Amino acid sequence: MQVVFQITSSVAEAQKAMLGQLNNLLQYFQEKQTRIAVEVVVHGDAFNLLLTSGNPFADKVQALQERSVKWLICRNTMRGHQLDSQQLFSFVEIVPAAIAHLVERQAEGWSYIRC
Repeated sequence: MQVVFQITSSVAEAQKAMLGQLNNLLQYFQEKQTRIAVEVVVHGDAFNLLLTSGNPFADKVQALQERSVKWLICRNTMRGHQLDSQQLFSFVEIVPAAIAHLVERQAEGWSYIRC
């Protein structure tokens, strides 16, 4: 099973809901003893979710990464918000264009969740 999440919102409630959904999904497949690959593609105003400072969800993001969730950010978002990779968690991967990555994942058969 492969799932890709997309988030573009900086709203704390939306980010909190997505983090809860991720946790529930991982828990479900852990109980079924089934492997799952999960990516979260962050772009637009959601970039704050991956900042190392001033991020109320930093602990949750790191905990999910430790459970094999891959965190990706759009290079276009980084340019648009003048972000430097040093401001992000070291495990965050940069993709050239989030929307293109999402299209490619769906073409490869990944399940898609928009948050």
